[in-house]
Amino acid sequence: MPRPDFPAPSAHSLVRAIHAASLNTSAWPEVLEQLRRHLDARVVTLGHHAFTTGSESTMFEASDTGSFSQDMAVFSAHNPWFLSSDDYVPGRVMSGEELIDHDALRRTDFYRRFLKPRGLLHLLCGVVDQRARGAHCVSIYRAEDQDAFDAQKKAELGLLLDHITLSLQSQWRWQEADDLAQALLSVSDHDTRPTLLVTADAEPVYRNRAASRLLDQGHGLCMDGLRLVSASPADRRLLQQTIERLARVDPADASAAPSVLTLAGPPGLPAVVVVVRAAGQVFARQAGARQGLVVVAVRGGNVSHDPARCEFARQYELTAAQAKVSALVFAGQSLATVSRTLNLSENTVRSHLKQIFQKTDTHGQMELVHLHARVCTALP
Repeated sequence: MPRPDFPAPSAHSLVRAIHAASLNTSAWPEVLEQLRRHLDARVVTLGHHAFTTGSESTMFEASDTGSFSQDMAVFSAHNPWFLSSDDYVPGRVMSGEELIDHDALRRTDFYRRFLKPRGLLHLLCGVVDQRARGAHCVSIYRAEDQDAFDAQKKAELGLLLDHITLSLQSQWRWQEADDLAQALLSVSDHDTRPTLLVTADAEPVYRNRAASRLLDQGHGLCMDGLRLVSASPADRRLLQQTIERLARVDPADASAAPSVLTLAGPPGLPAVVVVVRAAGQVFARQAGARQGLVVVAVRGGNVSHDPARCEFARQYELTAAQAKVSALVFAGQSLATVSRTLNLSENTVRSHLKQIFQKTDTHGQMELVHLHARVCTALP
């Protein structure tokens, strides 16, 4: 098949394209096409070879021979260029003849059944990295009627391989971090407890579904433009100052202890208990600098809490009845509501509450709620 007479891209433009591909994986086929033309080759692939199974998986390719990688997968287990994993040292560039000479290669089924029908013979390979089970490689093929890759082409690939490796490693690290973040956010989205991640300016960078529902209802918290604020104007300054303070501290510092705030709810509904804690710093692309983040988690109001799993009840040795009363008080219920919920008289509820105050050394329901929120590990 005749090769199109396109001008070979310069090394500088190729390097720029390689690094741009770290942010856009769909650009890799074009990068490999530029590399193919730059090295006057027929096929270029970027893929992974598993030494244990002999299988070949191609991530991207550029070819003027039609479908290459799909056919290669059928013959990969018989590929003599991968006889020894010891040859595939990260950063190494080698020719096919260094792995097996042409006379020996021509006697293999791999050559007769795969390379020869496609008119290919010469290989230039750059090892991106190697793990216990395989190696990622850039593989470049020339036709049998072309010259073998010379020392100059080998040196050019060596220089470009450093950039390809750096670009891929950056892409893999980003992808790994992004996939993990998405998995964690998916877990959080199934949490029934409202949780938000906000900047020092109280701008949410993440909210789970429960938090979105809470903000829509305006129960304790709401949005004022781009900022998270207390639904009650009287509590807005307190919430703002707490977020600003905790965004400046390291979560490992003693000064980073969570703050527990009680925010007024809508008329007729209980107050909302909010736990605000430092979440560390992240780099903000818009600002070009690191910025502090804060977790705002709603732990009171209509949020349910299982007393049977309550670390607070275990730590202060509350009885089962006392644990139930404490959980309902924490949820913002009045003593009359607690009485009806547990089918107890109000005097019995008051008696339980008095004993809870004594065991926890607290002197009121809000103080009890704040201590509960700081202690209970079931309330992240």
